[in-house]
Amino acid sequence: MIFELSTEFIKRYRKFLSSKEYRDIDSHSKSDYWKHHSDAVDISISGNTVTVGGESGFYIPSNKNLLKNSRDKILKLIENPSKLIPYIKRKIGISESEIKLLSYFEAFEKVMNQDTLADPDLSSFRINFLNLKEKPEIESSIENIQNNYFAKDKYNVSPHIVRTYYFFNILHAYLDITRTKTILEIGAGNGNLLSFLYSFSNDTTIIDVDLPETLSHAILYISDLFPKAKLLLPNETESVLHGFDNYDFVFLIPKQSHLIKNDSIDLAINIASFQEMTHRQIEEYFELIQRCAKNESHFFTYNRVEKIPCGPDSFKKETSEPPNRFSEYPWNSKTNKTLIYEICRLTRLVQLDNAYIRLEQIKK
Repeated sequence: MIFELSTEFIKRYRKFLSSKEYRDIDSHSKSDYWKHHSDAVDISISGNTVTVGGESGFYIPSNKNLLKNSRDKILKLIENPSKLIPYIKRKIGISESEIKLLSYFEAFEKVMNQDTLADPDLSSFRINFLNLKEKPEIESSIENIQNNYFAKDKYNVSPHIVRTYYFFNILHAYLDITRTKTILEIGAGNGNLLSFLYSFSNDTTIIDVDLPETLSHAILYISDLFPKAKLLLPNETESVLHGFDNYDFVFLIPKQSHLIKNDSIDLAINIASFQEMTHRQIEEYFELIQRCAKNESHFFTYNRVEKIPCGPDSFKKETSEPPNRFSEYPWNSKTNKTLIYEICRLTRLVQLDNAYIRLEQIKK
Protein backbone atom coordinates (compact mmCIF):
# COMPACT_ATOMS: atom_id res chain seq x y z
CA MET A 1 0.00 0.00 0.00
CA ILE A 2 1.30 3.45 -0.94
CA PHE A 3 0.49 6.66 0.93
CA GLU A 4 1.22 10.24 -0.09
CA LEU A 5 1.40 12.45 3.01
CA SER A 6 2.50 15.96 3.98
CA THR A 7 6.13 16.79 4.68
CA GLU A 8 5.27 17.71 8.28
CA PHE A 9 3.52 14.41 8.91
CA ILE A 10 6.35 12.41 7.35
CA LYS A 11 8.76 14.06 9.81
CA ARG A 12 6.54 13.06 12.74
CA TYR A 13 6.17 9.53 11.38
CA ARG A 14 9.93 9.13 10.96
CA LYS A 15 10.46 10.23 14.57
CA PHE A 16 8.02 7.57 15.75
CA LEU A 17 9.79 4.84 13.78
CA SER A 18 13.13 5.80 15.33
CA SER A 19 11.78 6.30 18.87
CA LYS A 20 12.22 4.10 21.93
CA GLU A 21 8.44 3.61 21.91
CA TYR A 22 8.77 1.78 18.58
CA ARG A 23 11.74 -0.33 19.66
CA ASP A 24 11.21 -1.00 23.38
CA ILE A 25 8.40 -3.54 23.84
CA ASP A 26 7.89 -5.86 26.82
CA SER A 27 8.61 -9.47 25.86
CA HIS A 28 5.25 -10.73 27.12
CA SER A 29 3.47 -8.33 24.76
CA LYS A 30 4.34 -10.55 21.80
CA SER A 31 3.27 -14.15 21.42
CA ASP A 32 5.15 -16.35 18.94
CA TYR A 33 2.45 -15.41 16.45
CA TRP A 34 3.23 -11.70 16.76
CA LYS A 35 6.97 -12.15 16.90
CA HIS A 36 6.64 -13.50 13.38
CA HIS A 37 4.08 -10.99 12.07
CA SER A 38 5.92 -8.00 13.54
CA ASP A 39 8.96 -9.03 11.54
CA ALA A 40 6.75 -9.19 8.42
CA VAL A 41 5.98 -5.46 8.62
CA ASP A 42 7.73 -3.59 5.81
CA ILE A 43 8.00 0.22 5.67
CA SER A 44 9.80 2.28 3.05
CA ILE A 45 9.85 6.09 2.94
CA SER A 46 10.90 8.15 -0.06
CA GLY A 47 10.18 11.87 0.06
CA ASN A 48 6.47 12.24 0.91
CA THR A 49 5.68 8.66 -0.16
CA VAL A 50 5.37 5.80 2.34
CA THR A 51 5.11 2.23 1.06
CA VAL A 52 3.99 -0.35 3.63
CA GLY A 53 3.21 -4.04 3.67
CA GLY A 54 2.35 -6.71 6.19
CA GLU A 55 0.25 -9.76 6.94
CA SER A 56 -1.83 -10.12 10.11
CA GLY A 57 -3.53 -6.87 11.08
CA PHE A 58 -2.81 -5.36 7.68
CA TYR A 59 -6.30 -5.21 6.19
CA ILE A 60 -6.33 -1.85 4.44
CA PRO A 61 -8.86 -2.00 1.58
CA SER A 62 -7.49 -1.71 -1.93
CA ASN A 63 -7.12 1.77 -3.33
CA LYS A 64 -9.41 3.14 -6.05
CA ASN A 65 -6.30 3.88 -8.09
CA LEU A 66 -6.26 0.74 -10.26
CA LEU A 67 -2.64 1.10 -11.35
CA LYS A 68 -1.46 1.52 -7.79
CA ASN A 69 -3.68 -1.34 -6.64
CA SER A 70 -2.35 -3.72 -9.30
CA ARG A 71 1.23 -2.77 -8.52
CA ASP A 72 0.67 -3.51 -4.82
CA LYS A 73 -0.74 -6.98 -5.61
CA ILE A 74 2.12 -7.82 -7.99
CA LEU A 75 4.71 -6.77 -5.42
CA LYS A 76 3.05 -8.92 -2.75
CA LEU A 77 3.04 -11.96 -5.04
CA ILE A 78 6.70 -11.40 -5.97
CA GLU A 79 7.60 -11.20 -2.28
CA ASN A 80 5.47 -14.28 -1.44
CA PRO A 81 5.56 -16.60 -4.50
CA SER A 82 3.95 -19.42 -2.47
CA LYS A 83 0.72 -17.41 -2.58
CA LEU A 84 0.66 -17.24 -6.39
CA ILE A 85 -1.03 -20.62 -7.00
CA PRO A 86 -3.81 -20.06 -4.41
CA TYR A 87 -4.33 -16.57 -5.89
CA ILE A 88 -4.74 -17.98 -9.42
CA LYS A 89 -7.09 -20.70 -8.15
CA ARG A 90 -9.31 -18.13 -6.47
CA LYS A 91 -9.41 -16.02 -9.62
CA ILE A 92 -10.54 -18.91 -11.83
CA GLY A 93 -12.95 -20.32 -9.25
CA ILE A 94 -11.09 -23.42 -8.04
CA SER A 95 -11.86 -24.00 -4.34
CA GLU A 96 -9.02 -24.60 -1.89
CA SER A 97 -11.35 -26.76 0.18
CA GLU A 98 -14.08 -29.30 -0.44
CA ILE A 99 -16.13 -27.44 2.17
CA LYS A 100 -18.19 -24.68 0.56
CA LEU A 101 -17.66 -21.38 2.36
CA LEU A 102 -19.39 -18.15 1.46
CA SER A 103 -17.72 -14.85 0.72
CA TYR A 104 -18.16 -12.05 3.26
CA PHE A 105 -20.47 -10.35 0.76
CA GLU A 106 -22.74 -13.40 0.47
CA ALA A 107 -22.64 -14.15 4.20
CA PHE A 108 -23.53 -10.57 5.15
CA GLU A 109 -26.72 -10.74 3.06
CA LYS A 110 -27.63 -14.13 4.55
CA VAL A 111 -27.23 -12.98 8.16
CA MET A 112 -28.90 -9.59 7.81
CA ASN A 113 -31.94 -11.25 6.18
CA GLN A 114 -32.20 -14.05 8.77
CA ASP A 115 -31.66 -16.69 6.06
CA THR A 116 -31.99 -20.24 7.43
CA LEU A 117 -28.35 -20.87 6.49
CA ALA A 118 -27.37 -18.22 9.07
CA ASP A 119 -28.93 -20.15 12.00
CA PRO A 120 -31.53 -17.44 12.77
CA ASP A 121 -33.07 -18.90 15.95
CA LEU A 122 -35.23 -16.23 17.57
CA SER A 123 -34.29 -15.90 21.21
CA SER A 124 -33.96 -13.23 23.86
CA PHE A 125 -30.33 -14.38 24.07
CA ARG A 126 -29.59 -13.93 20.36
CA ILE A 127 -29.30 -10.93 18.04
CA ASN A 128 -32.47 -10.51 16.00
CA PHE A 129 -31.16 -9.15 12.71
CA LEU A 130 -34.61 -8.51 11.29
CA ASN A 131 -35.25 -6.08 14.14
CA LEU A 132 -31.71 -4.73 13.97
CA LYS A 133 -31.93 -3.83 10.27
CA GLU A 134 -35.00 -1.67 10.93
CA LYS A 135 -33.02 0.72 13.09
CA PRO A 136 -31.93 4.04 11.53
CA GLU A 137 -28.52 4.17 9.85
CA ILE A 138 -28.04 0.40 9.84
CA GLU A 139 -26.51 -0.79 6.56
CA SER A 140 -28.48 -3.96 5.86
CA SER A 141 -27.28 -4.90 2.36
CA ILE A 142 -24.12 -4.95 0.28
CA GLU A 143 -25.73 -2.49 -2.10
CA ASN A 144 -26.25 -0.02 0.76
CA ILE A 145 -22.66 -0.51 1.86
CA GLN A 146 -21.37 0.15 -1.65
CA ASN A 147 -23.46 3.32 -1.88
CA ASN A 148 -22.82 4.69 1.62
CA TYR A 149 -19.26 3.64 2.49
CA PHE A 150 -17.76 6.90 3.74
CA ALA A 151 -14.42 6.30 1.97
CA LYS A 152 -15.86 4.96 -1.30
CA ASP A 153 -14.15 7.67 -3.36
CA LYS A 154 -10.75 6.51 -2.17
CA TYR A 155 -11.03 2.83 -1.22
CA ASN A 156 -12.89 -0.23 -2.46
CA VAL A 157 -15.28 -2.20 -0.25
CA SER A 158 -13.21 -5.21 0.82
CA PRO A 159 -14.25 -8.30 2.82
CA HIS A 160 -12.79 -6.68 5.94
CA ILE A 161 -14.87 -3.56 5.33
CA VAL A 162 -17.99 -5.76 5.09
CA ARG A 163 -17.04 -7.40 8.39
CA THR A 164 -16.52 -3.98 9.92
CA TYR A 165 -20.03 -2.95 8.85
CA TYR A 166 -21.34 -6.09 10.53
CA PHE A 167 -19.74 -5.15 13.85
CA PHE A 168 -20.75 -1.52 13.47
CA ASN A 169 -24.38 -2.51 12.87
CA ILE A 170 -24.44 -4.54 16.07
CA LEU A 171 -22.83 -1.79 18.13
CA HIS A 172 -25.10 0.90 16.73
CA ALA A 173 -28.19 -1.21 17.46
CA TYR A 174 -27.29 -1.74 21.12
CA LEU A 175 -25.86 1.64 22.11
CA ASP A 176 -25.84 5.26 20.99
CA ILE A 177 -22.55 5.72 19.11
CA THR A 178 -23.10 9.49 18.98
CA ARG A 179 -22.79 9.62 22.77
CA THR A 180 -19.61 7.59 23.00
CA LYS A 181 -17.19 10.44 23.52
CA THR A 182 -14.15 8.32 24.33
CA ILE A 183 -13.50 4.97 22.64
CA LEU A 184 -10.69 2.52 23.37
CA GLU A 185 -9.79 -0.21 20.90
CA ILE A 186 -7.15 -2.72 21.88
CA GLY A 187 -5.34 -4.23 18.91
CA ALA A 188 -7.13 -2.24 16.22
CA GLY A 189 -4.96 -3.46 13.34
CA ASN A 190 -4.89 -0.87 10.56
CA GLY A 191 -7.93 0.86 12.08
CA ASN A 192 -10.94 -0.17 9.98
CA LEU A 193 -13.47 -0.07 12.82
CA LEU A 194 -11.87 3.04 14.34
CA SER A 195 -12.32 4.86 11.06
CA PHE A 196 -16.02 3.91 10.94
CA LEU A 197 -16.67 5.10 14.48
CA TYR A 198 -14.92 8.40 13.82
CA SER A 199 -16.70 9.00 10.50
CA PHE A 200 -20.05 8.44 12.19
CA SER A 201 -19.40 10.77 15.11
CA ASN A 202 -16.20 12.81 14.81
CA ASP A 203 -16.86 14.57 18.10
CA THR A 204 -14.96 11.86 19.94
CA THR A 205 -11.52 10.78 21.12
CA ILE A 206 -10.41 7.35 19.93
CA ILE A 207 -7.53 5.58 21.67
CA ASP A 208 -5.74 2.72 19.91
CA VAL A 209 -3.45 0.53 22.06
CA ASP A 210 -1.41 -1.86 19.95
CA LEU A 211 2.05 -3.14 19.09
CA PRO A 212 4.16 -0.41 17.45
CA GLU A 213 4.55 -2.30 14.18
CA THR A 214 0.77 -2.46 13.79
CA LEU A 215 0.34 1.13 14.93
CA SER A 216 2.66 2.12 12.09
CA HIS A 217 -0.04 0.92 9.66
CA ALA A 218 -2.96 2.46 11.54
CA ILE A 219 -1.29 5.86 11.81
CA LEU A 220 -0.82 6.02 8.04
CA TYR A 221 -4.29 4.74 7.19
CA ILE A 222 -6.10 7.06 9.62
CA SER A 223 -4.01 10.04 8.52
CA ASP A 224 -4.80 9.28 4.89
CA LEU A 225 -8.54 9.01 5.58
CA PHE A 226 -8.77 12.03 7.88
CA PRO A 227 -5.95 14.46 7.03
CA LYS A 228 -7.46 17.17 9.27
CA ALA A 229 -7.82 14.91 12.32
CA LYS A 230 -5.57 15.64 15.28
CA LEU A 231 -3.34 12.61 15.96
CA LEU A 232 -1.11 11.89 18.95
CA LEU A 233 1.69 9.40 18.26
CA PRO A 234 3.23 7.18 20.99
CA ASN A 235 6.49 9.13 21.13
CA GLU A 236 4.62 12.44 21.60
CA THR A 237 2.73 11.62 24.81
CA GLU A 238 5.21 13.36 27.13
CA SER A 239 4.09 16.71 25.72
CA VAL A 240 0.49 16.09 26.86
CA LEU A 241 -0.25 17.42 30.32
CA HIS A 242 -4.02 17.34 30.66
CA GLY A 243 -5.26 14.11 29.06
CA PHE A 244 -6.31 13.24 25.54
CA ASP A 245 -9.55 15.18 25.13
CA ASN A 246 -8.06 17.58 22.58
CA TYR A 247 -7.11 14.76 20.18
CA ASP A 248 -9.18 12.81 17.65
CA PHE A 249 -6.90 9.75 17.64
CA VAL A 250 -4.40 8.70 20.30
CA PHE A 251 -1.98 5.85 19.52
CA LEU A 252 -0.32 4.06 22.45
CA ILE A 253 1.94 1.03 22.82
CA PRO A 254 0.96 -1.54 25.52
CA LYS A 255 3.27 -0.20 28.24
CA GLN A 256 1.67 3.26 27.86
CA SER A 257 -1.83 2.04 28.77
CA HIS A 258 -1.37 3.47 32.28
CA LEU A 259 -1.74 6.92 30.69
CA ILE A 260 -5.46 6.26 30.16
CA LYS A 261 -7.42 7.79 33.03
CA ASN A 262 -9.68 5.80 35.34
CA ASP A 263 -13.40 5.87 34.46
CA SER A 264 -12.79 7.72 31.19
CA ILE A 265 -13.89 5.25 28.49
CA ASP A 266 -17.43 5.01 27.06
CA LEU A 267 -16.77 2.02 24.79
CA ALA A 268 -13.94 -0.54 24.84
CA ILE A 269 -13.38 -2.86 21.87
CA ASN A 270 -11.22 -5.82 20.93
CA ILE A 271 -11.60 -7.47 17.54
CA ALA A 272 -9.72 -10.71 16.81
CA SER A 273 -6.53 -9.88 18.70
CA PHE A 274 -6.96 -11.32 22.22
CA GLN A 275 -6.82 -14.66 20.40
CA GLU A 276 -3.25 -13.88 19.29
CA MET A 277 -1.80 -12.63 22.58
CA THR A 278 0.02 -14.15 25.54
CA HIS A 279 -2.16 -15.00 28.53
CA ARG A 280 -0.44 -12.36 30.63
CA GLN A 281 -1.17 -9.64 28.06
CA ILE A 282 -4.85 -10.66 27.91
CA GLU A 283 -5.11 -10.40 31.70
CA GLU A 284 -3.51 -6.95 31.67
CA TYR A 285 -5.96 -5.71 29.05
CA PHE A 286 -9.01 -6.99 30.93
CA GLU A 287 -7.73 -5.16 34.01
CA LEU A 288 -7.24 -2.03 31.89
CA ILE A 289 -10.80 -2.17 30.55
CA GLN A 290 -12.36 -2.59 33.98
CA ARG A 291 -10.23 0.25 35.38
CA CYS A 292 -10.71 2.76 32.58
CA ALA A 293 -14.31 2.09 31.57
CA LYS A 294 -17.04 4.25 33.06
CA ASN A 295 -19.87 2.70 35.03
CA GLU A 296 -22.66 1.73 32.58
CA SER A 297 -20.21 1.88 29.63
CA HIS A 298 -19.76 -1.02 27.19
CA PHE A 299 -17.14 -3.59 26.24
CA PHE A 300 -17.46 -5.33 22.84
CA THR A 301 -15.25 -8.19 21.71
CA TYR A 302 -15.02 -10.70 18.86
CA ASN A 303 -12.47 -13.52 18.99
CA ARG A 304 -11.98 -17.12 17.94
CA VAL A 305 -13.47 -19.83 20.16
CA GLU A 306 -9.93 -21.17 20.47
CA LYS A 307 -6.63 -20.26 18.87
CA ILE A 308 -3.03 -21.14 19.59
CA PRO A 309 -0.95 -17.98 18.93
CA CYS A 310 1.91 -19.86 17.33
CA GLY A 311 4.44 -19.02 14.66
CA PRO A 312 4.40 -20.10 10.98
CA ASP A 313 6.36 -23.33 11.61
CA SER A 314 3.80 -24.80 14.02
CA PHE A 315 2.86 -27.56 11.54
CA LYS A 316 6.41 -28.89 11.77
CA LYS A 317 7.53 -27.84 15.23
CA GLU A 318 5.59 -28.23 18.48
CA THR A 319 4.78 -24.90 20.09
CA SER A 320 4.88 -24.12 23.80
CA GLU A 321 2.27 -21.36 23.49
CA PRO A 322 -0.93 -22.33 25.37
CA PRO A 323 -4.24 -21.97 23.52
CA ASN A 324 -6.40 -18.89 24.03
CA ARG A 325 -10.01 -19.92 24.70
CA PHE A 326 -12.75 -17.30 24.61
CA SER A 327 -14.64 -18.97 27.46
CA GLU A 328 -11.52 -18.82 29.65
CA TYR A 329 -10.79 -15.10 29.29
CA PRO A 330 -10.77 -13.33 32.69
CA TRP A 331 -14.34 -12.05 32.43
CA ASN A 332 -15.68 -9.90 35.24
CA SER A 333 -18.97 -11.82 35.21
CA LYS A 334 -19.83 -11.17 38.86
CA THR A 335 -20.40 -7.48 38.26
CA ASN A 336 -20.71 -6.79 34.52
CA LYS A 337 -23.96 -7.41 32.64
CA THR A 338 -23.80 -9.57 29.52
CA LEU A 339 -25.95 -8.22 26.66
CA ILE A 340 -24.72 -10.43 23.79
CA TYR A 341 -22.87 -13.74 23.97
CA GLU A 342 -23.15 -15.89 20.86
CA ILE A 343 -21.26 -17.58 18.04
CA CYS A 344 -20.69 -14.99 15.31
CA ARG A 345 -23.09 -15.92 12.53
CA LEU A 346 -21.13 -14.08 9.87
CA THR A 347 -17.89 -15.90 10.70
CA ARG A 348 -19.43 -19.38 10.70
CA LEU A 349 -20.35 -18.91 7.03
CA VAL A 350 -16.95 -17.67 5.82
CA GLN A 351 -14.34 -19.71 7.70
CA LEU A 352 -13.86 -23.09 9.37
CA ASP A 353 -13.03 -21.74 12.84
CA ASN A 354 -15.93 -20.35 14.84
CA ALA A 355 -15.68 -17.09 16.79
CA TYR A 356 -17.68 -15.58 19.62
CA ILE A 357 -19.22 -12.13 19.91
CA ARG A 358 -19.77 -10.68 23.37
CA LEU A 359 -21.09 -7.29 24.48
CA GLU A 360 -20.98 -6.37 28.16
CA GLN A 361 -22.19 -3.40 30.15
CA ILE A 362 -19.59 -2.42 32.71
CA LYS A 363 -20.87 -2.28 36.28
CA LYS A 364 -18.90 -0.72 39.12
